[in-house]
Amino acid sequence: MTSTLFRNVSALRLPGAARSGWVLVEDATIAAHGDRGDEPSSDRTVDGGGGVLMPAFCDAHVHLPATGLYEIGLDFRGETSADAIAAAFEERGRAGTGVLFGGNFEDPLDKPLSRHDLDRAVGNRSALLARADMHSCIVSTALLDQLDVEGLEGVDRDDAGSPTGYLREKAASEAWSYLDANLTPQQQRDAVLAAVQRAYSKGVGCVHEMFVVEWRGWDSWAVFAHSVADVALEVVAYLGTDEVERVAELGLGQIGGDFFLDGSFGSHTAWMTQPYASPPPEGSPPNGIAYRSDEELLGFFTRAQDEGLQVGVHAIGDAAIAQAIGTWEKVAADVGIDAVRALGHRIEHFECASDDHIERAAALGLKASVQPAFDRYWGGADGLYSERIGWERAAEMNRFTTMVQAGIWVGAGSDSTVTPLDPFLQVAALRSHHVESERMGRTLALRLHTMGARRLGPCPEMSGCLEPGAPAELVLLDRDPVEASVEELLATEVLGTWIDGTRVWPPEEAESS
Repeated sequence: MTSTLFRNVSALRLPGAARSGWVLVEDATIAAHGDRGDEPSSDRTVDGGGGVLMPAFCDAHVHLPATGLYEIGLDFRGETSADAIAAAFEERGRAGTGVLFGGNFEDPLDKPLSRHDLDRAVGNRSALLARADMHSCIVSTALLDQLDVEGLEGVDRDDAGSPTGYLREKAASEAWSYLDANLTPQQQRDAVLAAVQRAYSKGVGCVHEMFVVEWRGWDSWAVFAHSVADVALEVVAYLGTDEVERVAELGLGQIGGDFFLDGSFGSHTAWMTQPYASPPPEGSPPNGIAYRSDEELLGFFTRAQDEGLQVGVHAIGDAAIAQAIGTWEKVAADVGIDAVRALGHRIEHFECASDDHIERAAALGLKASVQPAFDRYWGGADGLYSERIGWERAAEMNRFTTMVQAGIWVGAGSDSTVTPLDPFLQVAALRSHHVESERMGRTLALRLHTMGARRLGPCPEMSGCLEPGAPAELVLLDRDPVEASVEELLATEVLGTWIDGTRVWPPEEAESS
């Protein structure tokens, strides 16, 4: 047994706010903690330099392949110039072959961007520009000609009825599938490993990967699974497919995750009971897009429940949330509510949940996987949500504190790349919600991104804590995340990350990949 003493630290012993001056790790487990001056002997010592030691974060909703592609590709977050985006594609096109990829743009840009603009930049090359929410994209004519989007909702058209190259939801998924099919296995692996390093750099020791098999295919899943097999990062995979038996045969205890019941607000495709205040473009329904019929969803839930699989579904709009909850109520009426509660099924996003939705979800034992930075980026009276559906409805979105008070288990994540894989951003968003009554206390906000996120899925006993018996997944910070202001929190530097007692960050001191 190898022991490691972390000394000269302020150890934040979540789930509470108690502190210790040292922590002893034996192999991969927290063994003890205590006050400075009574440190035990150990095989190894880590001097924390007075930094804050706390449980490593868990991100409960990520897309590692896309995150890595953005790390090594064209990232247009914050770019508002259509010409600048086209110029970047033109420059990248001169540098290499294959599909040209960029993402994280948000509209409206300073002027509309269409396939014709991409064509002028890249000629007859295939190019894909993904919107920040990943639910829509703009493609060049060469790529559009490779896709089968005839008859699909979400194909934007100009006044003459010709496709503009802007694709939403299932039409966009055709483009994602094409991109995956044209990335080499090495490119896919490189992207995943770049995302893993990003996680370590932010003190993240565990992620829940939302791998959308329906969009990306089983071959890409095989490459992904091989890529993460030997990394220290704990990757809990949720496969977005209705192939229950196949997932069970893989030995996974969960399914779905980003199993879409609707789309997103940015793409005008979140499924709402009432129409959008700002109408979607021609080619999309006024209330957003519903992915599944009630019969399809009931069949999927029933098969997964019978197989003993935890189910996650993507539901943002109030109509999608109502469909998810109503369907689980039908399953509970058949198998018993205790059987449904025992599996702890989850809803991803849960943004437009009404009081009634929250009460019924709590009764079913449903868990909420939320993305706090959605409110920071797009909430508020002048934000995107308000523009899409009006402030009266938008003010009732993302009510994280209300969910916790209602007895729902809530965990936080980023939906990276939709918002950055950065727990400090998410915790800051929880503390500075646009609606004052939904702002969360400092310690509770941290818990949502540690034990809260971990226990949305399968995890070892005491995960996310800093007490004897807990897994030794630790992060050392340059400041106190409880005492720091919101702006100070955003500037936090990660001095070290350990998973199972083994250092993985920074790279020059890493003992494991």
